[in-house]
Amino acid sequence: MHGQSLRIPNDDLPARRESLLTGMFRDARSRKRLVGTVLFSAMLLLTGCGKTVRNTATEQLILSDSVDRAIRSIDFSPLSGKACYLDTQFVNSPKSTTFVNADYVLSSVRNQLVAAGGILVDSKKDAEVVVEPRVGVLGANENEVTYGIPSSNIVSQAAAIMPTAPPVPTIPEISLARKNYQMAATKLAVFAYDATSGNPVWQSGVATARSNARDTWLFGVGPFQSGTIYEKPRFAGAKISLPLIGDKGSNDRRQTISLDQEFVFARPPEPLPDPENAVQHASAETVETTGKPSTEKAAPAKEAAVKK
Repeated sequence: MHGQSLRIPNDDLPARRESLLTGMFRDARSRKRLVGTVLFSAMLLLTGCGKTVRNTATEQLILSDSVDRAIRSIDFSPLSGKACYLDTQFVNSPKSTTFVNADYVLSSVRNQLVAAGGILVDSKKDAEVVVEPRVGVLGANENEVTYGIPSSNIVSQAAAIMPTAPPVPTIPEISLARKNYQMAATKLAVFAYDATSGNPVWQSGVATARSNARDTWLFGVGPFQSGTIYEKPRFAGAKISLPLIGDKGSNDRRQTISLDQEFVFARPPEPLPDPENAVQHASAETVETTGKPSTEKAAPAKEAAVKK
């Protein structure tokens, strides 16, 4: 009858089992719908759009950082105390708009040389050794990877060929993730030779260094920034703290005073005047202005000898 529940006799076990299984399947489908709705809502909340407007500062940072890493790995201490003339005729600035060029490299070499105790002179005639640097590589690369469908205007270009075809808009980018990777490299070497004889004095060997920056987007959210030019990971330029993610320490060989560390140099002591005709005798006798030896300081020594 209508409004009354259907009762199943106890002896009809197959019908009871079928009714229980039908209820379980109905509950399972309801839970799946709920989970699917929650996941879809979460994806809508997580999706977004972000892009890098300008990359000029990042390009200059990775270039200058690679130069600093290469030069600070060179130990100029063998030239300490020597009058050095820096020969720059073989390091020329290329015609480019980048801020990091040969002038930055040469100034960094001079800084590291002076920090190691070398004495810079302006003329080759006044130098004990001639220091000659050379640059093999100074440049940057950029790569981009898209996981999904990149933006394309092929269809719109094809439609433009046909005069009767309606205009077709450009297909937008549909990506799950996107990664942009920028890398700069510097390769240089320095050697020194005697300014008079031309004999070799020292060479640094080839110093190579790389610097990088990574930008990552997930479901359009980003960029998440990391790389050697950042102390910690960043999100759209702001610092973020993520465990187990960060820059690893560098094991570069450095001299005592490194290029990228602050250091206040002590003022060198002024040389003492060299008096004329000043001779120090082994018997502790002093010389007067007349040139005759004086035995005033030797008297205590004679008295000590008499007491013995």
